Amino acid sequence: MESISAFKQRVKRALSKIDPEILAYNEGEFWMIRMQYEYLEYYAEKKRLYNTAIALPLARGMHNGSYRKLPVMRGGVAHKPPYVIHCLTVCKMLADIPLPLSAEEEDILLASALCHDMIEDMPFEHGGRELTEVFGMDPGVYETVKCVSKRYDFTPEQEQEFFQSIMENRLAVLIKLSDRGHNVTDLFNMSEWKIHEYIGETRTFFLPMCEYARTHYPELEDATEILQNQIICLTKAVECTAEKHAAIRQQLSAELETAKRENEILHGMLKKLREERTHE
Repeated sequence: MESISAFKQRVKRALSKIDPEILAYNEGEFWMIRMQYEYLEYYAEKKRLYNTAIALPLARGMHNGSYRKLPVMRGGVAHKPPYVIHCLTVCKMLADIPLPLSAEEEDILLASALCHDMIEDMPFEHGGRELTEVFGMDPGVYETVKCVSKRYDFTPEQEQEFFQSIMENRLAVLIKLSDRGHNVTDLFNMSEWKIHEYIGETRTFFLPMCEYARTHYPELEDATEILQNQIICLTKAVECTAEKHAAIRQQLSAELETAKRENEILHGMLKKLREERTHE
């Protein structure tokens, strides 16, 4: 196996060919992602995962300036977490699950997990082929990222085709389920209608995806079970919270209407008293 020092040098040479502006990031925000970033950096070096090692600083730089909604607290102060924390979490979720993949497949999987939102969010001139042609990653990374990339103007038919194409790619399935598993944690910050829309999409597409994976990729049954359980548990928790908030809102709304009616009655009584005093 290639030595770690030789591996690091190979990665360093590859990164030196990428525009430094692309890899630039806000170092003052690094404390929010340090633990996950350094864990995955060590993991990639230990297993000599070249594509993953390239994707780490690339994802950090490409998503620089974008943020997640759920704040990170430090010293009683809320900080907006860099968006790349999502990419790192999705990747680490998969790295922590024992997967029956070859080293090459795992490398493509983890690199794709780190880059999974790039084609959707970045204005690539060549539709994301830059991942291979400019950044030097394996073509499998581009193909996998492309597979999980959704356009916002999809018709219902195109959306169905999109999820079907994911199910036919076992690496894409793992990434999409891990992606959903982490995104569900952000639902506590979303509006009620968005929560129900997201939960509906989860039940319509993602739970059937789990069943499909178990049937067609039996070697991934354990991983699918882990990701499915996480999605279900978080979805139920969010749904219960949303229902409680809806019930509280309905109760407050009813109390407000009652208070308005009582206020109108009081205003009417006060008006009547004033009129009676005026006639005295």
